[in-house]
Formats: sequence, C-alpha cells, structure tokens
Amino acid sequence: MGRLIDQESNYAGDFGAAFRSSAIFYKPNGVKTTISFSNYWYFKNSLEVGLVVSYRRMNGELVTRKEYRFTAGNVINIEVSEIDEGSVEIEAFSSKNLKIPYAAIMCVYETENGVSMVHSYGRNHSLIELEDDRAITEARESCWTLRASPGIRNQAIFHNGHVALEAQTGLFVITSSDGTEEKIEFNIPSLAPFETLVFEAENIFPKLQDFLSGNIGWGTLHFESYSSFTRLLIVWLDENSDEIQVTHSNFDYSSHQTNMISSSKPAYMALPSVYGELPSVIVYPKFSKGIYVVNGDTEFTNGTVLSGSKSEITFTREDGLLPARIVTAASAKLSEDVSLPFECSLGIIHEKRPPKRFHWFLVSSVLPTVIHLTAYDKIYPSEGKLSLVVRLYSQSNKEVSEVVLNYDSLVNLPGEIKLEDIFNLDNLEGFGYASVFSHYGGLIIYSSLRKNDVVTVEHSF
Repeated sequence: MGRLIDQESNYAGDFGAAFRSSAIFYKPNGVKTTISFSNYWYFKNSLEVGLVVSYRRMNGELVTRKEYRFTAGNVINIEVSEIDEGSVEIEAFSSKNLKIPYAAIMCVYETENGVSMVHSYGRNHSLIELEDDRAITEARESCWTLRASPGIRNQAIFHNGHVALEAQTGLFVITSSDGTEEKIEFNIPSLAPFETLVFEAENIFPKLQDFLSGNIGWGTLHFESYSSFTRLLIVWLDENSDEIQVTHSNFDYSSHQTNMISSSKPAYMALPSVYGELPSVIVYPKFSKGIYVVNGDTEFTNGTVLSGSKSEITFTREDGLLPARIVTAASAKLSEDVSLPFECSLGIIHEKRPPKRFHWFLVSSVLPTVIHLTAYDKIYPSEGKLSLVVRLYSQSNKEVSEVVLNYDSLVNLPGEIKLEDIFNLDNLEGFGYASVFSHYGGLIIYSSLRKNDVVTVEHSF
C-alpha cells in the first residue's frame, strides 16, 4: 500500500519549514507557452520573495537562469522563448516561512485554434522535504483521461528532480468505461537530473483505440522517483484541428491512501455554469475501493461520466466511511465543431473542509475571461447578504483596481460574471490576476479563457 495523503495536514498547512516554493512546467515544441504568476505572496501574506527561473532542455541541460522581481507590477508574464521544448522551473525564496512549498502559478498553452491553462503540477522537492520524509516520490498517478480518436495524442509529462533515476520497469493500467482493465509493464529509460519524459499512451499500448472501442478510458502510471513530486501534466493534442487541452494527473487512491471522514452529510460537487451550460462530471476510477452512490440513485464502483442538468452532485458510500478525496473533473466543449473538451480536475467538498474566504485566479485582456461562481450552501449555509470584494492585478503597474459586488442572498449570486463587465481592462496587458474576498466561506470560484469556440476552465487558488 502507498502513502497516506493526509488531507487534515493539508488543510492545516502543515508543510514544515518551507522557505522555498517552486513549480516546473513543460514547454511543448511549436506551442506558445506563457507562464504567469502574481505577487500573491505579498498581497495575501505580506511576504517578500526573490524569484529564480531556470530554463532546461528535455535532457535536463540548463540553458539559462534568470532572476525576476515584481518591480513594474503585481504580475509577471513569461512567454517562453529560451527553449523550443523542455521545462521551466520557477523558484520563490524568502527569509520567512512561505508555509506551502508548491507555488501558485499558472501556465497557458496556445495553438492556432486552441487555448488551455493549468495550475502548478510538478516540482523538485527541497532537501528539507526529503530529509523530513514529507516528499511524495512513489509515483502512483492516475486520472489520465484517454481519448481514443484518430489524430489525438494522449500524453503525460513527468519532470525528474535533482537526483538521477536509473532505468526501471513502469506499470501502465488502462481502465475502460465498463471497468475492464489492461495492465502493461514497460521500460522507462534512465533519467538525468531535471530531465523531462513524455509518456505517449499509444506508444506504450498500441492497441489503445481497439481496447477503448471509441469510448474514453483512463490511464494510471506507477513508477519510482527520488526527488521530484510525481504529479504529471496531461496533454491532448489534435493534430488535425490544431487544438490543445491540458490538465494534471492526481493520485491513484486505490494505491495511496487518504483519510476517511465521519460525516453527517453527503459530500458535494457544485458545477459551474460555463457559457450558460453545465459541464459533464468525470469520476475518475482509482478512488478508495468501495460502493458509492451519486444523487441517491446511481451506484458506481468504477470510473464514470455523469451527464445531465443537475448543478449539484451528491456522493455517499454504501459500505463504509467516505474518503476525504474522490477525484472528479468538469468537462465540456462549447461546440461540436471543437475537437477537444476542456477538463478541469476537481474533487468533492465535505463538511470537514474548512471555509475558504480568499480566492485568486488568472484573467486576460486579450482572451475573453469569465468568472464562474459556485456555492456550497448545504455545508456552509448563509441566509444573509453577500459582498464580494473583487480586485484586479496587472503586470504593467502596482495599482490595484477594486469593485465591491453586493447581493441580497446566495440565491441572487450570478453563476457567471464577464471580467469586462466589472473592470476597465485598458491597463491590463495580456494576462493578469483577479482576487475575490468574501466573509462567506462556501464559494468555489473558477475562471475561463476563450479562443473562438475553444474554452479552458481552471479553479482558483
């Protein structure tokens, strides 16, 4: 059995001495890649940081290293040009404990016909984390949706850390929509420090399309790492339509463990309205083994896709306590002319989760941006008036624009707000950030970017 992924420690921010916070992103060849980060360290916790960005080739070779500071504005946008393909590592250093060792950074990928964004996924563990046994280096990664259509490439990207890896045998598990599984052992080459490895699903399992019979499935990868966090970037590329969509993997909770919660209420998932439509829900298959029920009537023991008009999904368990984590996703596309749907990795919300009052997220002045609001009133009831303090941060200056949105109750809270309807975007050059503060702690907020009929959605930090 794998490690215990302790959600209570995560909620408590119990990450030890974290004077360095970092993230690593993949730069694909031929894809415009912009890494964007705000000075949230300061506007959230009044902490000053120094930033170092390292650009490396696929083999881990360092090309250049640069220092950045928030001198001109509250946001830094880096359109990566130093490498054609490889990785970009961002490290924030402080003389005070940053509390969390993974940095809240976004990356936007653009092709001629597509756009997709993802938050921080991989990182190189610090020596303190490794010595304190706080590092998760046993790769038991799942939640990789496999799309078996001609012309679509299914990729998972792993960034090695500072310790070289010897050649090893990996395990690739393919789960079909009916629960049938295929397990394949395959060779993983030795990896140099900071080398980036691309797993191609069809290369590991050439019969993927036949096995999935035109339906989606899910992939799980098991291998060993010594120094890097094992989260993977999931990439779908449609070579015919020149579209890209990305998300990140998550733990295989049938191998790793998570806390079980004693709860008087079900767990919930509130779906955001995306351009007036509700997305489908993906429940990834590698959850804690058990018999689960959705909305009181749909039983599942395997991965499943829920389509319908319900804006709130309830989760209960028939044979024991609910796990603290069941990994889900919201997925949809705006038009049948679009090849790839967005897929936003999420999870369930339960009554043991503490309230969250401050949120921040990526926005754009070039790509139409919508703020999507959901509320978990079954867990966090509210009968009073509601105020949202919304702020806008730019890379061009240190001025912070602010609006206060007031609502009589949660019932009056809009599901979607266009950024341009509440802010003048003239001073926002390219990508920026917005934040929302509310005394009500039951909101989950998303932002979306749109390019033609292609949309990408990500939850807030």
